[in-house]
Amino acid sequence: MKIRKSVFQGSGVDGDFGWMIRQPEYARSLFVFNDNESQFNAFHEGKPSGLSGGGGNAVIRPHQGSKPQRAAGVPTGDHVGYSELSPQIKQTIDRAIEYIKELLKSGDYDEVVISYDPIFDTIGAGIFNPHPSVKKYIYESLMAIQ
Repeated sequence: MKIRKSVFQGSGVDGDFGWMIRQPEYARSLFVFNDNESQFNAFHEGKPSGLSGGGGNAVIRPHQGSKPQRAAGVPTGDHVGYSELSPQIKQTIDRAIEYIKELLKSGDYDEVVISYDPIFDTIGAGIFNPHPSVKKYIYESLMAIQ
């Protein structure tokens, strides 16, 4: 599976997930966005709040409800970014990664698009800015999907 590393550089251009997901060249792309734990859990429990748009790249959260699903969240915090990579947080992230792997088995996707920080070689994160160990763990887990 191809992983496309996308760097946010402004609105209406590559890197802007809200814009990209509407472009025809990304019709077979699964976008992985930085989710908060509450709405991640709500989505997986079938609650409507799990489909409401958020800030940053979580603007695409509603696309989790499309058929085929076009977006999938990986928690990076809840009210603030995770301050450490505890066993419980690692388990939550692993649950998200396993869900993404299951989606990819459908054959509906040619690539996975992730937010990328080229300076630190991790996922890109702006709003919550979780601990670097969290960003690195998510990034390495996503890259292992290939």
